[in-house]
Amino acid sequence: MKKIFLLLALCSATVFAQKKTYSHSLQGIKKVQIQSASTVNLISGNTNQLEISGVKNENDDKRLQEKKKGLKAVYSIGVDNTNGFGFTITKEGNLLIIKDLKSHFQRGRITITLPKTMNVDINSGSLGSIKVDGFTSEIEVRTTTGSINLKNVTGPITAHTSTGVINVTFTTVSQSSPISITSSTGEIDVALPRNTKANLNVSSRGTIYTNFDFKAPDKKGLPNISGLKKISSPLNGGGVTIKLKSSMGRIYLRKK
Repeated sequence: MKKIFLLLALCSATVFAQKKTYSHSLQGIKKVQIQSASTVNLISGNTNQLEISGVKNENDDKRLQEKKKGLKAVYSIGVDNTNGFGFTITKEGNLLIIKDLKSHFQRGRITITLPKTMNVDINSGSLGSIKVDGFTSEIEVRTTTGSINLKNVTGPITAHTSTGVINVTFTTVSQSSPISITSSTGEIDVALPRNTKANLNVSSRGTIYTNFDFKAPDKKGLPNISGLKKISSPLNGGGVTIKLKSSMGRIYLRKK
């Protein structure tokens, strides 16, 4: 009897989880732009479509359906065309644009799954944070106060936050386009494979920490002993430009 109950519970949970996932075709799409005031968790998957999960479909709420009968939700930035999930999705050429119609306080967090080769552009607004894991494509991310965490990426990367922290771990480093990782006041922590070929441009009014070998430049023939605030140096003979800049925060540059 207990086994039957557990089986029924698992089936119910599966059905409920399926109702919480929205899918959209990526045919002809080369880049996905995501605009949300919530925390965005972007993961790579074995899929050829966009999947949005971890959000409530209002059409599954029978009580709400009864209460709003004859009415429709009104949003200031668009119309829900995702069957009650609270997003508007539009296509402009080979660009797919996803706008989250709900506020940070209404939504909190969303999880989006895309192919690991899909180029992405994410803006999480004033309060949201961004997490990205497992992409070999071009990534552009922006926050205001939230953190940015990028894992198992290759770049090219453009990441900026006003006051949040940024953590980036590269599997390899793409040589196709420059990499720029900047924070106005937050700290930056970047891990690179030790054999990475790059031209580094690292600057901060805070302290820079690294276990790569750099020689502090002399000034008028005198050694610099005050501590580096800026590093402009080739790495492993030079390569793609990597810019790390924080006006006030510490910068950590690590070997993997």
